[in-house]
Amino acid sequence: MSDFGGMEELLQDFLMESTDLLSDVDNKLVELEKRPEDKALLNDIFRGFHTIKGGAGFLNVGPMVNLCHRTENLFDKLRNGELHITPEVMDVILDATGIVRDMFGTLGQGLMVAEADADVLNALDAVLAGQTPTKAGAEEPVPAAVSSPAAAPAAADGPDWNALHQAIVPQAAPASASPA
Repeated sequence: MSDFGGMEELLQDFLMESTDLLSDVDNKLVELEKRPEDKALLNDIFRGFHTIKGGAGFLNVGPMVNLCHRTENLFDKLRNGELHITPEVMDVILDATGIVRDMFGTLGQGLMVAEADADVLNALDAVLAGQTPTKAGAEEPVPAAVSSPAAAPAAADGPDWNALHQAIVPQAAPASASPA
């Protein structure tokens, strides 16, 4: 039995189109390694993730929307020059792309996908915050904010920016009075 009762045909259309898009993204990622500042490539890859995210949203595949949204945000920063491709950033991108591909396999079986690996989500968040991603995951407060069930409903209405800020930015101790 399918987790997509009544929407199997839409799901199959989405998978066919999105698999082609992801294949195109893979080819463009190979080119991007050769030309990391190529704005046209960055725009094309951004649009690929954006389109996959939109289709996943239409089918209520939240975990794929979540992963593609973060990846899309990363490409937005890359194409606007706020971030630059490094081997570590490329590893995170390739990990995220691989997970999207795995999610397509699960969806192809008519099953809902699970949330992406927390280490990959944390690495994407670290890159988006301008930090060097780590394979072992980010600092402790970040996973709690990303995987917290209480944080999940906020994603439907938009992110809780205050909670995200508090989770990522270390809270400073109260400043002592400065000498006058």
